Amino acid sequence: SLVKVDSVENEVLPVEGGEFTAYLTCKGQGVSVEIPEDAKSWLSISSIQSAGTNAVVKFKAAANTGGDRGTILTFRTTDGSKEYSTETTLSQKGAIVKASVAEFIAAAVGDTQYRLTGVITSIAHATYGNLYIRDFSGETYVYGIKDFTTKGLKVGDIITIVGKRAEYKGTPQVASAVLESVIPVTAATIVEVLTKPDSSQDYYMVTGEITSIADAVYGNLYLKDGGSEIYLYGCYPGYGATGDARKNLLATKGIKVGDTLTVIATKSSYSGAAQLANGFYFSHVSAE
Repeated sequence: SLVKVDSVENEVLPVEGGEFTAYLTCKGQGVSVEIPEDAKSWLSISSIQSAGTNAVVKFKAAANTGGDRGTILTFRTTDGSKEYSTETTLSQKGAIVKASVAEFIAAAVGDTQYRLTGVITSIAHATYGNLYIRDFSGETYVYGIKDFTTKGLKVGDIITIVGKRAEYKGTPQVASAVLESVIPVTAATIVEVLTKPDSSQDYYMVTGEITSIADAVYGNLYLKDGGSEIYLYGCYPGYGATGDARKNLLATKGIKVGDTLTVIATKSSYSGAAQLANGFYFSHVSAE
């Protein structure tokens, strides 16, 4: 070929953007540069300098407000009758997009990094960290969390991960997931919860029979386990629910008095009486 890329500077650009430089050897009649259409919104040519058979092409990349992105740059020349070309790659780090599970599922497959927070509902492969994570908006499969075996994660724990939108046979999944943080959730009986100090940081997984419902919209109800009973101040559809997303879990799931409900919540008190707060749905078993 009459044109080749000898070296580049800043092959991986930071999220803030910057300059990418390609050093070429070109023995043809000039050099042209091709930037793919989908990269023209953030990447442009700032200068082309030629001296003999050497050429230096500089590019300017804008700041990146989305996820990781990249492109392939093509350099062309001609000898007057035949065209020659060579390519090089350029990538740029991206901002991590905070998303609900539903937003993640609706996103396109790609290199964008998403931050998801939710509850581990099941573990498919403990060695590799393959599991399902669910928040108030939905559930998705996570194809492996790095260092899963050393983290001591279990079903019920609230985790925050960063990963890419991928899919397998048309089913969405999180790929290349990295664990950022974990809120451990402790399984406890109502009797055990009643002995715990009030805390908005410590979460418990509690199972009990619904004895009465005080507010069906927000899921205010009483749970009974054996001879002990506790008030649940709100049962929301899942972790992270705000505003109207907190409403109508009981109606949506068809949950009623007599059903067995498992919730994740913190221990608090109101007017001296112990209660569960910040609660959200994990599972239930119908009495019928």
